Amino acid sequence: MTREEAVRRIDQAAEENLTELDLSGLDLEELPPEIGKCTQLETLVLGKVYQSSSVGSKWTPQPITNQLSALPEEVRYLGNLRSLDLSGNPFGTIPELLLEMKQLKSLNLTSIGLTELPEAIGQLSNLTQLDLSGNQIIQIPDAISKLSNLTWLILIGNQITSIPEAIGQLSNLTQLDLSFNQITSIPDVIGQLSNLTQLDLSFNQITSIPDAIGQLPNLTQLDLSSNQITSIPDAIGQLPNLRWLELSFNQITQIPDAINQLSNLTLLNLSHNQITQIPEAIGQLSNLTQLVLINNQITQIPEAIGQLSNLTQLVLINNQITQIP
Repeated sequence: MTREEAVRRIDQAAEENLTELDLSGLDLEELPPEIGKCTQLETLVLGKVYQSSSVGSKWTPQPITNQLSALPEEVRYLGNLRSLDLSGNPFGTIPELLLEMKQLKSLNLTSIGLTELPEAIGQLSNLTQLDLSGNQIIQIPDAISKLSNLTWLILIGNQITSIPEAIGQLSNLTQLDLSFNQITSIPDVIGQLSNLTQLDLSFNQITSIPDAIGQLPNLTQLDLSSNQITSIPDAIGQLPNLRWLELSFNQITQIPDAINQLSNLTLLNLSHNQITQIPEAIGQLSNLTQLVLINNQITQIPEAIGQLSNLTQLVLINNQITQIP
């Protein structure tokens, strides 16, 4: 596919007044200036990165993209554009032209070769979704706090070492994904994200869960797998809407009784830890359908397991159990 195919699609979009245009996978080195004719466009796709696969602690994107490193001036004419996907293109930096497009609501910059996020990102104040996965970003700038309308912030597979205090100002955030980074701690400011429903910090270097986690009453999914966590705080019991708790591949030795307060929990995965005992409190998780405790040091199954009437999957492979009640 060539530039000619891109121009054909652009002409068709202009003639038919299409609001969405997909130019991914055409091996383009330049975006044809004819794009300026499509003033009605609301969605422009110049690259795609599908759901990643992960091997060990590495996040690997699956791109369908182009070879773009710049945007033509004609992009300024796209005043109705609300969603822009540049993923997989070798921009290296965020084009200055893009940072002027304040009408954008969704921006995907996955795997474009970023090493830093400029303070100017704060100018895109209408953004609700921002995906910066698969880059080499080390630090999240304080300017992120200016994106007060953000509901999704995705930074999978970067080199981020800390979560800044500024993140606490994103009060509308419902999904935060910082998996596959180098984060060592969860700051208390995380508790300010009261609308958060999904929090993914898997594949980092986190050693403890702060009590502030209990301040997220709307949380339904929490993934802290593949870290270095040694204990689960009682504050975990303050998450009444939690349905999915993933803590596999840590160094946890004990399941706290506070777990019994998670009445809506359907999945509990504590595989590959150092747990020696299943507490009787587990029997109060009446909505639990999956309990996974592979590769621990459990020797006994409590009678309380029989109270889990909705359980469809119980996995206890690689333990030291000698008797089944």
